[in-house]
Amino acid sequence: MRSTLPYDPRRHFGGERGWIAALGGKVLSSLSTIAALSRTLREALASVNAPGSAAAAAVRNITLTQILFTGVDAVSLVSIVGLLMGTTIIIQTSLIAPGAGGEVLGSILVAVVIRELAPLLTAIIVAGRSGTAIATELGNMKVNAEIDALASLGIDVPRYVVWPRVLASVVSVLVLTVYFAAIAVGGGYIVSMLVASPTFGSLRSGFAAALEPLDLVLFVVKGTGLGLLVGWVSCHYGLQVGSSPTEVPMQASRAVVLTLVSCVAYSTAVTVLYYWTTGISATPVQQF
Repeated sequence: MRSTLPYDPRRHFGGERGWIAALGGKVLSSLSTIAALSRTLREALASVNAPGSAAAAAVRNITLTQILFTGVDAVSLVSIVGLLMGTTIIIQTSLIAPGAGGEVLGSILVAVVIRELAPLLTAIIVAGRSGTAIATELGNMKVNAEIDALASLGIDVPRYVVWPRVLASVVSVLVLTVYFAAIAVGGGYIVSMLVASPTFGSLRSGFAAALEPLDLVLFVVKGTGLGLLVGWVSCHYGLQVGSSPTEVPMQASRAVVLTLVSCVAYSTAVTVLYYWTTGISATPVQQF
């Protein structure tokens, strides 16, 4: 069917730019997103030491409320996932290496649960559960002009809205990571007694031998960084909503996707740096 629209010579010129122009546009868009994300975090951190005791008390109350929602309310879900993960790891290890003793099972729990799954899965749970809620809540506040109303009243939006949610995410992910690890290791111990029948002493010996003092540093670095990513990215995309309610689910979806990708990339980078700098072997395979 012949078009009745006037001829536009720019249409053909734009189509001939090819993949170089498309790549350049993607790079510029990514740089703009990184700059906007950095500005959101920088403004939130800069507002921490702002004066005002009444404002500090209000921010503290909001933070505690966010911790209750993000951390305490997620305990049941973290318990189920942690128990299932610990059980699955022991069962799979027993199937792959039927003769694996308690020392090997204990070291595998350290390498897989403590160093990898506990921080990452906890962050994924918090991102899927609370990150979506944060982005949706802030998006609805933008649509209903609540953010503009706060700013018009002289209230520091990064301090009142962003910082409590970022801090609550960091605290919640750190605490839930410790809880996840305890549940997963405890469940793995119980299942290993039933499946592999090792002694409790050998399990404890393998766990203690594989655990390094630097694992505490790794635990804190991963938990803090992952929690920061969850709260930071969720708040940023929630505040990117304009005036249309249809933008809220779109920005919430973008927040969750970017959070998950960022968490996996961050966890992988920290793990590679940890093993590269320490030279620690992940699992004593030779004992199989």
